[in-house]
Order: sequence, then structure tokens, then C-alpha cells
Amino acid sequence: MQESQFNFLGYRISKFSCEISDNFGREKESFSQTIEVKNNFDKKDNRFVEVIMNIDVKTKSKTFLFSLEIKGAFKASEKMTDELFIKLSKHNAPAILFPFARALIASCTAQANIPAVVLPTINLSSISSDKISNAISRKKHTSSKRLKK
Repeated sequence: MQESQFNFLGYRISKFSCEISDNFGREKESFSQTIEVKNNFDKKDNRFVEVIMNIDVKTKSKTFLFSLEIKGAFKASEKMTDELFIKLSKHNAPAILFPFARALIASCTAQANIPAVVLPTINLSSISSDKISNAISRKKHTSSKRLKK
């Protein structure tokens, strides 16, 4: 098997916050998510890119807000064409980062003693813009537990 010419070097959660109102979970909630992706191409190393993904998940009632920034580092082979490097940076890199963000959101919300908020998977490679807004359909969420004040 041949090694990939586009390598994932790692990620870091650079920011996250979670706000859960005492009223969250008492009624069915409608969630929406917004994802913004930014590519920082290194000027000195033209085969390195930092991909920054910002994800906001909130309820219409504003009883739940989760905000996350994840940064991933990617390095391409010198043999790779510029066109392919840019394409992989804009499509594949966010697709590699997204599962880490999904897992963090699910884990944090489960640890907050509410039903875990699990974002559905998204086909990021089919979306051409740098901003993905409401890429998922609205999801109904009901709490199986009543939260006590």
C-alpha cells in the first residue's frame, strides 16, 4: 500500500464553550448547526496548511449553545500539484477534522448529564463553499431526564 501524499499531522481544540439553561430538555428542542472552515496556507512552507473549523450548535429557544474551534495541521508531498493540494485542503481536511468535533460535542453533553447531542455525519466534500450553514436538517431532541434546579 502506498502512503498518502496528504498527511494529517494532528489537531487541537483551541476554543470551546457550552451553555445549558436550566430549562433545557423540558420540551422538544430544535437544533441547528453552523460550520465555518478557514484554510491558512503557510507562506514559507507551500505544502503546509492549518485548517480551522468553527462549529456552533444551538437550539431555537436558546436554552443550549455549544461553540467549538478545532485546528488541524496537514502537510502535502512536494510531488503533489497545487491544484490537488488546495482541493484536499478545502474538502478532505475538514472531513478529517469533523469526527473529532462530533465526538467532543457528544462526550461533553453526555458528561453534562443531558442526553448526548450527536451531530449527524455530513458529506463535506460535496460542499464547495467555505461556509456550511445548516448543513443538516433540523433535528428534534427530547430529554429523557428532567433536569432539577
